[in-house]
Parts: sequence; C-alpha cells; structure tokens
Amino acid sequence: MTQRYDLKGPVRRRMRIADNEFSAVSEGRIRIRIGAVFFMFALTIAVLRLAEVSLLSPSNSGKYYTSNDAVTRADIVDRNGELLATTLETYTLYARSKYVWNPEEAAQKMSAVFDGMSRQELLARLSRKGDQILIKRGLTPKEKQTVFELGLPGLIFEAEPKRVYPRGALGAHVVGFTDVDLNGLAGAERAFNEELSTENAPSLSLSIDLKVQNAAADELQKSLEHFSADTGAAIVMNLKNGELLAMASLPNYDPNRPDTALPQNLFNHASMSTYELGSVFKPITMAMALDEGVTDLKETFPVHKPLKVRNKYIRDDHPSKVPMAMPEILAESSNRGTAMLAMRVGGDRQQAFLSELGLMARVPVELVESAAPQVQTEWQDITTVTVSYGHGISVTPLALTTAIAALLNDGEYVQPTLMKRDSVNAPVTRRVISGDTSRKLRDLMRYVATDGTGRNARVKGYGVMGKTGTADKPSVDGYDEKRLVSSFIAAFPYEDPQYVVFVTFDEPKAVEGTYGYATAGWNAAPTAGRIIERIAPILGVEKRSGPIALSPFSEQALR
Repeated sequence: MTQRYDLKGPVRRRMRIADNEFSAVSEGRIRIRIGAVFFMFALTIAVLRLAEVSLLSPSNSGKYYTSNDAVTRADIVDRNGELLATTLETYTLYARSKYVWNPEEAAQKMSAVFDGMSRQELLARLSRKGDQILIKRGLTPKEKQTVFELGLPGLIFEAEPKRVYPRGALGAHVVGFTDVDLNGLAGAERAFNEELSTENAPSLSLSIDLKVQNAAADELQKSLEHFSADTGAAIVMNLKNGELLAMASLPNYDPNRPDTALPQNLFNHASMSTYELGSVFKPITMAMALDEGVTDLKETFPVHKPLKVRNKYIRDDHPSKVPMAMPEILAESSNRGTAMLAMRVGGDRQQAFLSELGLMARVPVELVESAAPQVQTEWQDITTVTVSYGHGISVTPLALTTAIAALLNDGEYVQPTLMKRDSVNAPVTRRVISGDTSRKLRDLMRYVATDGTGRNARVKGYGVMGKTGTADKPSVDGYDEKRLVSSFIAAFPYEDPQYVVFVTFDEPKAVEGTYGYATAGWNAAPTAGRIIERIAPILGVEKRSGPIALSPFSEQALR
C-alpha cells in the first residue's frame, strides 16, 4: 500500500517558491541568450561598417588615407647624371567640416606649422562646408607628421606625387615643368612626356652639361644687369654632333613654382624669340659667295662709294675710304660689301642656301618651344641685299647658332638635339658647303676676333673666332636706332673648331666705359669671351701656353 503525504502549510509554500525561482531563472537565461544574439548581431554590423569606412571609403573622417594610385615619372638628368628633375611623394591636406570640432583652435595650431598661411586663411578654409575641403598641397612627410601629431579631428592626408626641380631656375627653360597630375607642360618635360611617363622608364639623359649651363647663365645674368638689357639668351653647342650643352634665357623662373612666374619669364628667348640679328648673318653671305664661286678672297669691292638699291641707300657704320676685299668686309662689318656679294649670288640661290642651313623653317629640335622664322613673302632685290646683313628676316638664336655651326663644321649641317648622343641617337647630317669653303670661313672669322669688331671676345690660349651683330629694332615708322639687338657668334678653338657660343641681348644700354655705344662689340662679345674662358676647361679644351695661330689675313701674320 502506497503511503501518501499531504503537503500542507509551510512545506507547500516553500515548494511554490522553489518552482517560481526555477521559472524565473529559466526565463532569465532565455533573455540573456536573446540579448547576446542581438549584441553579437549589432557588433557584427558595427565591425563591418567600420571596416567599410576604414578600407573602402575615400572620404573617411580619420586622420589620413592614401587613395591615389602611384604615378610614375622618370627622372631627368644632365649628360653627367646630375639630377635635374625627380618625383617625390608629398601629401595633400583636406578637412571634413562636420568633423572639425573647433575651427579656430585648428587654424591657430596649423598656422604655426605652415609658413605663408595665416590663421585667418586657414580659418576661412576650415569653416567652409563640405566633405573634402582643400587646406594645403605639397606637404613634406615631416610637415604631415607634425600636423598629425596635433591630434585635430576631421583632417585627411592624401598621398600625392610631386615633380621637384632641385636646381631651381638653372636650366628652367630647358627642363620645363609639369602640372599637378605630372603632365609635361614645357621644356623637356613636355617634349619627352611620353617617354618619361612610361612605366619603369629609365632616367632621361639630356645633352645639357650643368656646369656649362651654370657658367653661361651666370655670365649672361651679370651682363644683362650691367647693360640694363630687357632680355638675354646664350647657347653653347657641340658643333661636331649638335648636342646643346647650355641654353640660357633671361629673365627666368623657378619650375618648382611656375604659377608664380610672370608670363614673359616663361618665354624661352633662345628658341622662341625671333630677331633681325644683323651682321651675324654676314658669315653666311661670305660662305655662300665663296661656295657659289662668284668671288674669291682677293677681289676688292668699291665699298667707299655710295650704293643705292631701288630707293634705299646702303650705309656702313664704319665707312671705308678705299675698296675692300672679303676679309676686311667681314672684319669691319661692311653692309655695302656684303650687299654686293649677295647681289652677285642672286635672290633665288640665296633663298636655297638659307633653306639648306635651316633658316627658312623651324629648327628641328625636340623642344616644342621652337619658333619658325619670319620671312618676306616677296623676295625682291632689296630683300636679297638686306637679308645679306641680317635685316628683313627674323630668326631665333638657336637657328642662327645651328647655321654658323654647320659652316664651321667642315660644311656639315648637324641637326641640334637636347638628347645626349649615343648609338641610338646618332647625328643627322647633310653637307651644305665644301670643306675648302669652311676652312676659308674659319680664317675670316678668326680675323674678325683678332683684328676686327670682335676683339673684345678674345680669350688668351683658346683661339676664338667670331662675328658681331648689332641690329636696329623694327618700329611703326621703320627702324629705331635707339633700340638695338646686339649679338655675338663665337667658335673655338681655331685650329679644330669644337664648340660654338652665341650671346644676344635685347635693348642693351650704353654704360660707363663703352663710350656711349650699346653695340655688340661692347656687350655681347665680351660676354661670350667670359663664357668661353669659364667653359673651355670644363669641356677639356686645352689652353695653349704659346702663341695661337692667327688668320692668314691678320696684319701680325702678314709681317
């Protein structure tokens, strides 16, 4: 028989309490599990969103991010490997206005970091509304770290490549510059943009010699200031292979900050400005007359008599009282004598000869900044006369340099280049005059430097040849005798010409010691001489300690 217990009173109450406690614990556990599930779900959503914001969003509110793909651009170096242009990693600083807690505090702290940016300017930018407000470009890694350590919320750093020119203004017109996206806009940067932009491209070696460039630019700057000229240009070329070793144009600019330069300072006067260059054209007429066989070095011309072509009298700055042969015509820079030679050759052959020398078209150099000449549309007899001594045709200094280099290079025209010559980049040549004519022209130009208008360009020990050129500038009413373009074309050494140097000044002024003259013999010629004196040792041209050979036309040589 089963015994039954009747639970009454306190015992039954305790049982009910126990049952209630068990139900409460069970229900609590269920709620905890549900809460844990919801918490884990919320946490997962938060983590995923944080990952999305941190890794995928280009506009996060963190301290910095790098979203630009790396842009490669090869370095530019001179012929000796000296760095002219390179690409560095910099940073652009942005702000997200809704995350900037205190614009005034942020502006105050950042103004102490950025030179040239005032607190007011920074405050104005930080107070703008937007998701990506530009604060400053081109931060160095050190500047970026300094700003980062300020602990300011709402700032964003974006890595950005920047083109840098460690030589500053030296060679600026040759090297050029790029835009912020590293697209070449001027100089070699523009001329070789595709080659420089190719992935894993090697450094681009230019023909420029930085030491030669520095010497030419320095002497040009000194003379520009001394003679108060408006502009100036200087070129040094290897006449054997066409390499441009220096090309200076003044005034210049800093390619690191081209946006701050005056528009006229960006202009490359060596290859873009066209001038009526005057008597530096006379060696061309001499070579043409000799090569065409219309005269010889002994025939004399009546330069002492008036010469009229149509309604124009041809005048000489240094009138002669006796007839002159070709050496004296060039040495004394006689317009009449040069005109007579050109008239014998004739206009058709003159134009063909100038074309052979590249003076009737743009110079085929790599630079985009290379101007075409200004040539008469109708080539009349008066055109033949005036062009013979450098008026009535306007060419660039680079065009004239290349033409004279051809005449002295045994008669071989060599296409100029900004690229360092190698087996791939071999010279492009053509014959323009005979070797015999070239040797005669060397003698003539040596005579100018020793006994003629180019005496101030002489440099002891290097056998300089040359020719002066002073031209009145065209104006509305004809030519203005008070506004001049003065030039000097030189080559050295005389025995075996290797290098040609050209210097030109636009509107130089007479100064103390020039006796009121602003002509080329007083400014361009001595400047070219000083350049030669500095660059000859750099180029390995040996200085002769003994007497230098003189032109056979020199009075000293005839004794």
